[in-house]
Amino acid sequence: MKGRGKDMDGKTPVISPIAIGEAGRAARAVVAVSDGRFPERCDIAVSASRIGGVEVRAASVRGLSHRHYGTVRQDEYTVVATPDDRWVVAALADGVSSGAYSHLAAEIVTRTACAVLTEELARNHPADIEWGPVLRTLADEVRGCAAERFGARDDREASVLMATTGLFAVVAAEPDARGHRVAFVVSVGDTSAWVLRPSAEPAWLPLQAVKNHDAAVASSATDAIPLVPDGPVPVITAELTGDEVLVLMTDGVGDPLGAGAGEVGESLATAWRTPPYAMAFAAEVDFARKSFDDDRTVVGIWPVPDSAER
Repeated sequence: MKGRGKDMDGKTPVISPIAIGEAGRAARAVVAVSDGRFPERCDIAVSASRIGGVEVRAASVRGLSHRHYGTVRQDEYTVVATPDDRWVVAALADGVSSGAYSHLAAEIVTRTACAVLTEELARNHPADIEWGPVLRTLADEVRGCAAERFGARDDREASVLMATTGLFAVVAAEPDARGHRVAFVVSVGDTSAWVLRPSAEPAWLPLQAVKNHDAAVASSATDAIPLVPDGPVPVITAELTGDEVLVLMTDGVGDPLGAGAGEVGESLATAWRTPPYAMAFAAEVDFARKSFDDDRTVVGIWPVPDSAER
């Protein structure tokens, strides 16, 4: 993977994105244009922390299409620890591109979800959380913002203005007596959760159905908050063993990853065998691959390695 090249005239050295397969011309030709409506909204967010027995890396990067058209990054993430460092709570959101204020929905959903889940975990084990009320709280917050700021009268009007997918995870920061770390995952829309097994084959195990896998015609349609589904909320429970990593991602990475068996899966599995340096992780999330230009957001949760050396 290359990180340095020359600009388009072939003379001046420049830093170029990491390429996986064919990068495409846009990866280096696009000139980033800021969105003057939201000057406070940064193009890249990145963080790294150790919580109990796990390392956490998170990065969100404005996609090439948004850089080109001068539109704001619509992805968002929030990661927190419970006060006792027993649980990691993570939320990712991918604002629906057609909504002019969907980045606000993404911010509201990730921050509110982590706050609500942290309060729940002070009273309940994750297995006992009632997710229906949690999702309805998120929908209420988005709906309330749309009504107060933009005059939306109902869920449909709110969702036109600001809507977002959501992926929520509660992960044990310490292994149990068997050496397993349990994770509870809930998803609204096409933001996806994976188990990365650096020492196994296949390396990538999806915790949900893979988007458009084996579909004759790819679709971009997805569920989105504030239109949360009625009825019971499916909760995925995963037990992570050994060096297995929980990786949460928006479809900006999920789409090129596919089912995990191609170039993107192989490259990221190699890069993320152990927790990367935070800035390297952001660069890896922002890899260049032809025709994939959406916002990119990934949260990875690794067991603390025996050595901090990468």
